[in-house]
Parts: sequence; structure tokens; C-alpha cells
Amino acid sequence: MEIKNETRLTYEILTDVTLSTKKFIIVSRIIDFFTVLFFIALGNSGFLDWWVVLLLGVVVLGYFRVISPKKLKKVFKAYIGEGEARYSFLFKDDELENHESNEVTPEAHANYPYTSFTGLEFVKNYVILYISKYQLLMIDLNGFDSEEDKNAVIALLKSKVKKD
Repeated sequence: MEIKNETRLTYEILTDVTLSTKKFIIVSRIIDFFTVLFFIALGNSGFLDWWVVLLLGVVVLGYFRVISPKKLKKVFKAYIGEGEARYSFLFKDDELENHESNEVTPEAHANYPYTSFTGLEFVKNYVILYISKYQLLMIDLNGFDSEEDKNAVIALLKSKVKKD
């Protein structure tokens, strides 16, 4: 079996889809929870006035909600540049072949056995394959030639990739 997929991504798309992943949302909620807990404890300690604690809490939560996504966007912009990144994926029986080109990396090639992926997630109209904790491949589900190819690849990935 050999099924091709052409995916085009910009740093805005990468940021938007990454912010929508289950892992990012869970980590974000955990940070929110412990931040609120910390500032409630700080407010109850009587060390600072309630309005100072409230102001500090809003600043810290604002940082995680506003600044962190901007930093993520900056990281992806440095990774692929201003234009779009073009990925060509070839799904084979035992491995995924990946060709990538963008402004920063004119040409890159890699082969990944399906057993090397640490997770699989469907977000919006993309499949995210996790290579490691900080490295992922994003595959556009609209990049297949036909609906049958898309369904065959989804079935293949679900059967071969380890679940988180």
C-alpha cells in the first residue's frame, strides 16, 4: 500500500491546531487550577490585601492565556518562516515517509516506522502524530486524493500507532 498526502501549513494553522490539542488544553487547565489555588491561599494568608492578590492572579492567568500562545506562534514562525510549509507524506505498510520544504528548511526527508510514534490525536481537520513529547507531525485530512485513501490511512494509523 502507498497512499500520498499533500499538506500545506502556515505558522498560524500550526499554532491554532496545537492550542486545540488535548495535551495543551489539559496542561493549560492544570496551570489555571494551581494558579487560582495559590492565589486563594495567598489571599487567605492575610499577607497581602485582597485587591493585590486579585490583580496578581489576573496578571499571571493573563500571561498564560495571552503571552504563551504568542510565544508558541513565534516558535512556529521561526521553525517554518513567514510562508507556508509543504509536506508530502507517503503512507506505506510499515512506515511513513515525509518530505518537507519551507523557507527555513529548503528540503528535508525522514522515514518514521509507525511503532516510533508515541501518540495519535484528531484535532479539527488534522491528524497529529506525536514523535516525542515536543515533536509532532500534522497531517491535513483534506490532503488525500480520495475519501477511500483518507479512511484507509485513518484505519492504518489507529491500528499501528500506540495510544497515549
